[in-house]
Amino acid sequence: MVFKNKKYIKYTWKHKIAFLKVEKIVLGKNTIRGYLHDTEKLFLYLFLPKKTVSRIHRSMSRHHVKRARTESDFTQMMIDWECARFTKADKPLDAYETLYKFYPQLQDKMIPLFQKYKIKEKMESISKL
Repeated sequence: MVFKNKKYIKYTWKHKIAFLKVEKIVLGKNTIRGYLHDTEKLFLYLFLPKKTVSRIHRSMSRHHVKRARTESDFTQMMIDWECARFTKADKPLDAYETLYKFYPQLQDKMIPLFQKYKIKEKMESISKL
């Protein structure tokens, strides 16, 4: 299973590094939650198939829509959406584009966070991490 999931481990590791970089730009610091972001996926890939890992992760992680409740959860979600475009060819949208395309029902929660952290302004000059 390890060899089979090697590409997913590399994909997740690159995403995790990008998450930390974007978190630092947006929040001005890295958080414990940032350091732990997606860490369980790296370990689960050693034992489980990708589909199972994805299902477990989305059902348990508070930076995904199903579990997000607090401002911190939604802030982590915003950072996750923003950094995906830097490392995930299959997810080229920024946070605003992701919100409008996939989660328009979250506009009331997310737009104030985007404005509070000035994500557009902070990220607009960055084309690559």
